[in-house]
Amino acid sequence: MATAFLHYRVPVAWLQADREKTQQHISQRVQALLSDAHQEAVQLGDQLQKDRISFTKLLSKTHYPTFVYKNGRLVYWSDHTVIPDLDLPPTSHSISTIRNSYGTFVVMPHQVSEYRIYTYIPLQIDYGTTKDFLSSGLQKSIFGKADVRLVLENPGQLPQVKTSEGEFLFAVDYGSGRADVGFDQIQLVLLILGTIFFVWFSISWSRYFLRRQRYTAGIVLLLVLLVGFRLALLFLNLPFLIVETELFDPRLYAASFWSPSVGDLALNVLLLVTVAWAASYLFHKNEVLNTFKAYPPKKSKVALGITMLVFFVLLAVLFRFYYGIYHNSPLALDINQSIEMERYKLVMYTLMFLHTVALSLFAYKLASVANVLLRRLSEWWPYQLLLGIAVVLTVLALVFDMRWIPVLLIGTVFWAIVLLAAQHRQAISLPYRTYLFLFLIIAVSSLTGAASLYTHFQSELLAYKQKFAFDLMQGNDVLAEYLLEEDVAVRVSEDVLIQTKMKGPYVDAFFIKRKISRQFLPDYFDKYEANILLFDSQGRTLESADTTAATLDELRKKYATAHNKTEYDNLYLVNDPARPHTRFYLKLIEVPLGTQLYGTIVLQLSLKELLPNSLVPELLAGQQHQQPFQADILSYGIYEKGRLTYSEGEFDYATNFDRSELGKSELYRQGSTEEGFHHLGVKTDSGPTVIITTNKYGAREVLSNFSFLFLFFTGCLIVVALLYVLLNRERLRDFQPNFSTKIQLFLNFGILLPLMLVSIVTASLVTGSYKKDLLSSYEKKGEAIQDHLSRPTTLEVMPDRNRLLRRVASIAALSEADVSLYDRNGRLMVTSQPLIFESGLLSKLINPNAFAAISERQALRVLLDEHAGNLNFNALYLPLRPDNDPEKLIGFIGIPFFDSERQLDLKLIELITTTMNIFTVMFIVFIILTFFASRALTVPLRMLADKLKRTSLTGKNEMLAYEGADEIGMLVNEYNRMLLTLEQNKVELAMREKEAAWREMARQVAHEIKNPLTPMKLSLQYLQKAIAEKNPNTEQMINKISHTLITQINILSDIATSFSNFTSMPEPKAELMDLGAALHKAVDLHTNPASVRTKLRIPEEPVMVMADEALLVRTFNNLLLNAIQAVPAERKPLIRIELKVNGSSEALVSIADNGSGIPAEIQHKVFIPNFSTKYTGSGIGLAVAKKGIENAGGRIWFVTEEGEGTTFYIALPLASP
Repeated sequence: MATAFLHYRVPVAWLQADREKTQQHISQRVQALLSDAHQEAVQLGDQLQKDRISFTKLLSKTHYPTFVYKNGRLVYWSDHTVIPDLDLPPTSHSISTIRNSYGTFVVMPHQVSEYRIYTYIPLQIDYGTTKDFLSSGLQKSIFGKADVRLVLENPGQLPQVKTSEGEFLFAVDYGSGRADVGFDQIQLVLLILGTIFFVWFSISWSRYFLRRQRYTAGIVLLLVLLVGFRLALLFLNLPFLIVETELFDPRLYAASFWSPSVGDLALNVLLLVTVAWAASYLFHKNEVLNTFKAYPPKKSKVALGITMLVFFVLLAVLFRFYYGIYHNSPLALDINQSIEMERYKLVMYTLMFLHTVALSLFAYKLASVANVLLRRLSEWWPYQLLLGIAVVLTVLALVFDMRWIPVLLIGTVFWAIVLLAAQHRQAISLPYRTYLFLFLIIAVSSLTGAASLYTHFQSELLAYKQKFAFDLMQGNDVLAEYLLEEDVAVRVSEDVLIQTKMKGPYVDAFFIKRKISRQFLPDYFDKYEANILLFDSQGRTLESADTTAATLDELRKKYATAHNKTEYDNLYLVNDPARPHTRFYLKLIEVPLGTQLYGTIVLQLSLKELLPNSLVPELLAGQQHQQPFQADILSYGIYEKGRLTYSEGEFDYATNFDRSELGKSELYRQGSTEEGFHHLGVKTDSGPTVIITTNKYGAREVLSNFSFLFLFFTGCLIVVALLYVLLNRERLRDFQPNFSTKIQLFLNFGILLPLMLVSIVTASLVTGSYKKDLLSSYEKKGEAIQDHLSRPTTLEVMPDRNRLLRRVASIAALSEADVSLYDRNGRLMVTSQPLIFESGLLSKLINPNAFAAISERQALRVLLDEHAGNLNFNALYLPLRPDNDPEKLIGFIGIPFFDSERQLDLKLIELITTTMNIFTVMFIVFIILTFFASRALTVPLRMLADKLKRTSLTGKNEMLAYEGADEIGMLVNEYNRMLLTLEQNKVELAMREKEAAWREMARQVAHEIKNPLTPMKLSLQYLQKAIAEKNPNTEQMINKISHTLITQINILSDIATSFSNFTSMPEPKAELMDLGAALHKAVDLHTNPASVRTKLRIPEEPVMVMADEALLVRTFNNLLLNAIQAVPAERKPLIRIELKVNGSSEALVSIADNGSGIPAEIQHKVFIPNFSTKYTGSGIGLAVAKKGIENAGGRIWFVTEEGEGTTFYIALPLASP
């Protein structure tokens, strides 16, 4: 409610105060910058008074864009990206704000003798277009995030920014926008707090049910509340409705109503992870696996098939998730195209990891279900079922959509591995199975992501190639013609400012051209090179006094022919016979200059080179987001009647393309791959066939994306594991891996860490070598251009600008580089790429650092790091000297390498992807090898452990056979020597133990025999006395005493029988058995809900031990029977049976009752033979149990509390895998 109030009912006073605060911040920032700039100008003036102009000395003292004029002539500049009017220097003598075609600046003048220093502080940059590398707008260092418009006039009603002396600079118009420190952030904070409180409330309400063991109700309630809240955010478009953050901006990612932004996608993925956790939680609490354990074989087969299909569905959802991200986001997520890790790419990859976490939770439960179901099925039947499902789904994919084939293959391999591991689960310990399963899921998700990206790439590539062929073969551009006639021509001819500028006497041709190209030509014409010519009413050019310049009549005569005419007047489409598939438009626009007088503006539009290696700078490309496949070399060839008529690009169609491919239909559907190239054929309506060729995108690229995702997910997994350990340190202390796991971990880290270090060092060394080679190639190319321009043939044409321009353009075309020529004063003369200067990205002044190095320090060349907009690039500057005479400097050569960063990135991409591929393959191989290596290394130890378990003093002990002379061999030899010693001492030791045991047994039996003998003796003595005294009731006494004697004799007989049974008990037979299954057997015998309540907690996974199964079942039966009988008659017996695994070495069974407990005075006698608290008991059961359990290497004990009950514990060592 508070958020809605602030959003829809913001008090005017609050908003006004907020804007005033923002205006104060802006004023303070501007005044601070002016103060620094003034101090810098004063220091610069002092330097100018002391010494002559020296760029080298002055550049170290200037940090703001500074321009120094002497007698109206520019003599120094510190920045070549800020663009002043070079011909008309500022005339203001006080601080003022100016606006030109390139932006808005605060200019601070400073006079020092004959020098006038102007320091520029940029307020707003205006490139006139929006490209990837161009960011027009207010300077964030001054205005922050404020949405304002700058007003240079002095309106009294708007907030004003002034100097510290009170001079007006500019006004700030907020319009309908918000201030930088407005209420948007407050609303966002309130929304976040409300979200946190709602989630906390949902969790608290859910826990209320969970504490009462109503698990399903609690989880369903939690999910309903969270899903409802998520739907409310979607329908209300929150939080983007409140504050336009990039995270929730649809321009960065927009898929559908459910995922309109990256932030919404993140919320959806978090909700998916919550659902996966909830399903896993319910699966565990409701003991779903116990239901599947009771399935008969027929029902198990159906359930297994459904389980497999569910995973295929989950994998298909994951595939669509990846495809949606690649398709709906402009981010370059293909590691083969971009290695730049910007923050939103990291967000996307993190969301992929979270989706993988959700998949792992679902997949683990599905694998657990399959593991249970396989116990009732034959060995080969699951594989037959999997093969049948895979075949059916493959047929469906071939019929409807072949893009699902990789998904089916990945899912089939996953289930094959799961089935194989389940059938051999005894060979792998549970912790290591979980460890391998996590990496299996990561591999499955990474492979799915790589396959999805490959599918998306192929789809986009085919669409792009088809559009490329359509644009190439299209005779005319219908939309361009319509826009030129109905929009551009009308607006240009009616523009009053253009009319005024063309009337003279001074014709500002540059202003007119810039206004037309920036305001009247829409973005659609970005794919055309635009050249604008101006003519007066007599048809004479208004731009140059050059007599060789073509007149309007000459242009009409050359181009305005019937062959070139279009359906629109004064619009001509010119075809070049040398390049039959290029497009060149000529549009004549009449501009009224007075009564019956018309000037003419000629628009010459030529289609830009469509190849990706065009010389058009990347930052001026017409696309907002460059398609990834355009980084490849693209070539095309045109065939007519099977004969090559024209080709463009590096691919040699005459030599390397098989013309027989033209007759194959596959070439026109999906394209064909041959020798590392992908060809797609497109048939046109006019007859010719276009073959478009790009580099093949194949297995190496798929492996690179798989490797990157695999390593990224693995890194995220390690981070999550470390956080878990930090938050649960007690779990780390409880972690006790076995020897096999230690070997695997040590081998993994011992091999992978050096491999990682070697990869990093190699990458850094090769990167340095790449940079060095790249710079060396730039210098060689620059020297070649310098050699051409220094020849007399070039120097002769320097006074003629048009001839010089043609000369520079031809050299630039031959060298495949952009070339700019500056005069000796550092001003631009001609350039092969005028667009970069006309658009305002660079001024027509040379880089001052290059001027200082070459002109003052006599450098032979200088390579500088420069930037235009947001694009960083290298620029090489060389001196222009006639015949390379070092004493003469007539100009400078500037060669910007706009693709330098891209070229280095391509080299680094190749290096990094290769390193990742090797690292990932080695990582996976080592995981597999360490598994087998650990098993091979621990086989002797497992064999030794098995023999030690079987070693006894009564049975026959076999020696171990091991041929190795290593540490294990030493251990085996010591074991064999121990057996020899044991055999020697076994007889003596057995006799001593038997004697001790018999003495103890004799003492116990004697004690037990004395108990009935005493009443027998007393009875007989009493009878003798009665007979001697001739008691009248002697006969009755004889009868009573005889019954007493018979009872006591029976007791003696039972003692003898129990003693005989105990001494003749067979030796236990140790065998591999499932402790949980034995416990189930014993519990089933005592399950009677009417008389006894039992609560059973047994793990889903089998718990394997080495013991005598029959003895353990008898032991459990005895303990259960004792527990039931120990409960008083007034209580209903409640028996709790639990089996759990302590660490990785021990299984613990507990059987607890709610009986009367065991009195303290007899607790030490519980396991003594023939001792019993029951009148009819023999007292031998617990003694037998104790002997059998200890024989298996285990322990048995109890904990009791009188009046509350007793718990018996049995601990047995786990069997080695």
